[in-house]
Amino acid sequence: MIDQNESGFRTEKIIESDGIKLIDNLLAIGNALSTKSDLQDILNLILLKAREITYSDAGSFYLIDQRSPQPIICFEVSQNSSQPERSLVDFALPMTKETLVGYVAITGEVLNIPNVYEISEDAPYHHHQTFDEDISYRACSVVVLPMKNVNGNVFGVMQLINRKLSPDIVLTPDNALEMTQPYSIWEEKILRSLVSQATLFVEHYRLLNPEA
Repeated sequence: MIDQNESGFRTEKIIESDGIKLIDNLLAIGNALSTKSDLQDILNLILLKAREITYSDAGSFYLIDQRSPQPIICFEVSQNSSQPERSLVDFALPMTKETLVGYVAITGEVLNIPNVYEISEDAPYHHHQTFDEDISYRACSVVVLPMKNVNGNVFGVMQLINRKLSPDIVLTPDNALEMTQPYSIWEEKILRSLVSQATLFVEHYRLLNPEA
């Protein structure tokens, strides 16, 4: 039987371990920002670290393309632990409030949704369940954050999907609801910091590469 002191000690060790992992991930990103110059490499790294910190199964960075007659939101990088072979790069979404990503891109608000299949019918946005069906996946918890430039204008979005109970779980449509949990306020705050780092890099990259 574990006494209260031992239990408390183990809890402190878990918190300490999580804190060390978080610092290591942030240092890795900081080092990459000073040594790498490729846009997709940096976004892939930040997305990977964001997923590691939050136990997210999947995630994407989107950038808004203003060059088309109607602005569209394009996948820049995407990752999915349960479907590692899947790539959504070169896929685009319309710039409307009907999608989660579009809503955040237009309003600049953060969305933190425990279960996208239970979004209120009154909400202006909704989750496209047919997309899940097309790729044999099941989105549950989702957090979507805007990337804003110095003027406060949104030019991109980061989305994380399915915060798992454990990082090594492989999700299927059958077990996703049982094996995932909502994103906490603490994780949302950490993700805001990571998005800020991504934003600074993208802005710097575009200054050096105005044709991008």
